[in-house]
Amino acid sequence: MKTIEFRIVLLLLVIFFHVGYSQEPVPFEPKDNFGFELDYQFKTKSSTPRVSQTLPYLMVKFDWADLNKDYYRYKVDNNQGQIVRNKKLKFPDSYVLDMGFSDDLKDRVTPYKYSIHFYNKDKKRVSKIVIEVAENGDLLLNGEFHGRI
Repeated sequence: MKTIEFRIVLLLLVIFFHVGYSQEPVPFEPKDNFGFELDYQFKTKSSTPRVSQTLPYLMVKFDWADLNKDYYRYKVDNNQGQIVRNKKLKFPDSYVLDMGFSDDLKDRVTPYKYSIHFYNKDKKRVSKIVIEVAENGDLLLNGEFHGRI
């Protein structure tokens, strides 16, 4: 009986290691294949009913016109694991990511990192875009510095 249990455990370990190591990392979508534009605005933020202040607010517009036409769907999630958007692509298409108040992003009060994953018709993830605001205010797109908020 112990031999059968050992074989089952060994088989499961082989399967888990094979699945874990056979998955290739998802590449970043090349910057030439999409457009993005930072949209800084000033919005009023109320801390209490009687106190409000006008603060910088960040939105990012992505343009999908030059994406690979074989891409079928995209999903956007944040560093808190929430799916923000799940949509079938249309060409040309665009998406506005509402990131929030600059101070909240830097202070980690709200989600500060978003990942956009692109899928083909077979539901295979083929590329990604990652946008993040560091604690010092650096804006990183696919790990590259693109300004300070």
